[in-house]
Amino acid sequence: MRSALIMIVIGIAAGRLIDIPVSNAYIAYILLALLFLSALLRRWGRVASVFLMGALIVLGVFLIRNSDSSPTSSVPYVEKIVAEMGKKRQLLTSKYVEEGLSGDTYDIVAAMTLGEKKGLSKEVRKTFSASGGAHILALSGMHLGILFMVLTYLLPTRRFPGLSVFVELLAIWAFVLLIGFQPSLLRAAVMLTIYCIVRMLARNTTSMDILMCSAALLLVVSPQWLFDVGFQMSFAAVTGILLLYAPIFRFLTYREKDSVPPSLKTICWRILYDGVVGLVVISFTAQLGVAPLVAYYFGNFPTYFLLTNFIVTPAAFLIIVLAIGLLVGVPLLKPLTMVVHGMHTSLVWIKNLPYSNLEVRLSVWQTVLVYIIIISLCYLVYLCIRRTDRFLRAMP
Repeated sequence: MRSALIMIVIGIAAGRLIDIPVSNAYIAYILLALLFLSALLRRWGRVASVFLMGALIVLGVFLIRNSDSSPTSSVPYVEKIVAEMGKKRQLLTSKYVEEGLSGDTYDIVAAMTLGEKKGLSKEVRKTFSASGGAHILALSGMHLGILFMVLTYLLPTRRFPGLSVFVELLAIWAFVLLIGFQPSLLRAAVMLTIYCIVRMLARNTTSMDILMCSAALLLVVSPQWLFDVGFQMSFAAVTGILLLYAPIFRFLTYREKDSVPPSLKTICWRILYDGVVGLVVISFTAQLGVAPLVAYYFGNFPTYFLLTNFIVTPAAFLIIVLAIGLLVGVPLLKPLTMVVHGMHTSLVWIKNLPYSNLEVRLSVWQTVLVYIIIISLCYLVYLCIRRTDRFLRAMP
């Protein structure tokens, strides 16, 4: 799946950046010919693989060229559904106002829960961007993950697993439809859908394979998303987490086996330490994945991103949970206001710290080179961690 996604991405990029003097019909014929040759030569595995990789590249070229040349067509009833969901979204924002939210607190909550960022002031946007917390305002996989976690906790997943999964997926896709099919939410929704199906079928599939499969599906449906900033940063962040989180976390939390059962105090301290380390590592790996893209597109780099994520990640969880409770009629206005105000005040303090934001501008090739350097260094660190684990396990 990873090789297939890479070939499709190469084809989409080539179809957009290179002017190929061939019509879409001829590209389709070439695609069919390559697929036929790969099936005909299936006994010679390597030769068939070469033809299949070529077919995937041609598929990417065909998808992006066909998408650019064909006029936009509307799917029946979609415009009506989107318009109706827009009205529902306005009703929910009005509910916030009726419950007493106002000012910057209302704008932040509306942006983090309903994707309504039009009311955000320039000062609030600058504060979140300079401190490294701008990703909290944009609805992404983290928000869907929180919703999925809450639903998993509330639903009887053990007694009625099939029904629980159906309700979870229904709620997730209803939320995506309510917000308006943003690429970051679509990526997370597709990934969660594949994860739930794999979990129901009890198949042994890694999270990276699920991410690659969701990326391939989204690019086949809409190849223009490959050039979308949010799409690129979303996948870069998740890829960084999936590849680097587990080995780094395992290395930092490695402990020798206890000869005697640990005390309750020791267990509590270990849980606290693991939680803090996990939050720091997941923030670091996500930021490492998107740092070159941030420097390329925005020309800056927040230096205190670890401190920012240590604050905004738990705050985002509390804000989303409290906002859901407020929408269903639970009187949670005061705690919600306190959490939003505390988060905003903390980000203002971080923004005013010395050297909180560095100006770094990269070209396309410099960005690619930085990613090659990061991948090489991460692979080197991974080898060192593996050798260290083996050394620690071999010790008496």
